[in-house]
Amino acid sequence: MRFLHCVLAEFAFVTPRFTRTRLGLLLLALGATLLWLGSRGVDPVTVTLLAGSLGAIVAAGGVAGNESERGALSTALGHPTTPLAIATGRWIALVSPGILLAMVSAAALGWQPGVAIAGSLAAATVGSCALAVVIPLGNPAAMGLFLFMALAGAVAPERIVALAEPGFVRLAAASVLELGPALWHYRSIRGGDWGALIHALAWTGLGILLASAFIGRQRTQPMTHHR
Repeated sequence: MRFLHCVLAEFAFVTPRFTRTRLGLLLLALGATLLWLGSRGVDPVTVTLLAGSLGAIVAAGGVAGNESERGALSTALGHPTTPLAIATGRWIALVSPGILLAMVSAAALGWQPGVAIAGSLAAATVGSCALAVVIPLGNPAAMGLFLFMALAGAVAPERIVALAEPGFVRLAAASVLELGPALWHYRSIRGGDWGALIHALAWTGLGILLASAFIGRQRTQPMTHHR
């Protein structure tokens, strides 16, 4: 119960960012852009997966990626909480708008429950990995992850490998898409693919654990910021 209390306390601490900063407007702009693409013929499944994942990445930058948020972690650890509770609370906060965008996209483009579930799991999985990336590296890493996911995340790795003379960069990208939380994995969730579901849940848990480990390292840093 104490763990859940700490998670909810952290969630309540970071959620005002969505209304008091530009984060809410950025998420609205992202959602409107993706719906426009959907109205112009982009596959509804792709739009929903992008809505969930990109929404979570944008939210991760807002609730954990800037310097003030990262610097405040050491102060947060001075309270009766744990790194895992902080990571879980922030993960819930950043995943929530991603799931909302996925649900809205699925509803606007012809509601299919399986597609909405796939988009929500994409938000949960990519969001946890985004959290693990932005805590140590900041918002530039969030921007890089956003661009990678937007441009290549939904592409199956064999399509990249099949290119003539793919080169090291393309082979590396294909490897990331094959092993990591890329969106092409989660298209089949709408059809009940248990392998894709397990892949999503495993990466979600791993991302949260990595984020909590990076947060725990803040104990050794000077507490120069205040909540």
